[in-house]
Amino acid sequence: MEKIAQKIEKLLEEKLFLYQELQSIFEQEKTHIVNMDVDSLWVTVSQKKSLILRIEDARQKIIHLLGKESLGPDRDTQSFNLTSVIKWMAVSSKKKAELEKIYLAVNTCKKEIARLASDNKNYIHESLGIINSVFSTVLEDADRKGYNPSGTASHNNGKNRLIHAQV
Repeated sequence: MEKIAQKIEKLLEEKLFLYQELQSIFEQEKTHIVNMDVDSLWVTVSQKKSLILRIEDARQKIIHLLGKESLGPDRDTQSFNLTSVIKWMAVSSKKKAELEKIYLAVNTCKKEIARLASDNKNYIHESLGIINSVFSTVLEDADRKGYNPSGTASHNNGKNRLIHAQV
């Protein structure tokens, strides 16, 4: 059982390393978004895809290893919970603590990645909204109304204006 625990530990460390790389890419992605560097964004997309495939491969190796030893999930690998497997493993409490520590670090990293992904998505959405507003202003979007000298929106003879004032 100790050998299995060591193999699981190695695979968990691999997953942690891959998640940390993924987290780093999400942090780089934010810089690329700020700089509007589309080419670099495409590079980060391919890097993320590659890392995700490697993470899934490590996950499948853990599931396969545990399944081979009759410790893992029988059918439902989507709801697989390694915490319960670690809890029931016949290894020393020190080894269990080491495994749980790595597993916790993996989960913490996953949560940080989810936060970064959400932040990046929101930042892209806000940036595109600003760009849309700029283009709408420049192109005098038909949905925009001009403003009269008192500061209220008005529609003047079919022409939309950003600022309207009489001289």
